[in-house]
Amino acid sequence: MSSVPGGSGENIIYTFFLSAQTYSTLSTDGARFSDRITEINARPKKEWVPKPWPPTSTGTE
Repeated sequence: MSSVPGGSGENIIYTFFLSAQTYSTLSTDGARFSDRITEINARPKKEWVPKPWPPTSTGTE
């Protein structure tokens, strides 16, 4: 039974690989997220103007 796939040695390797991949993804995504928020906040913004109420009807009634 020692040749069963998924033995404890393989699990340790997979766990290490997954931990390294998770750390790498989270660290790079954090920097990307910060850059994206900075870019969005730097965009010019127009003053919001509400539409007139009641709306004018231009179609059929």
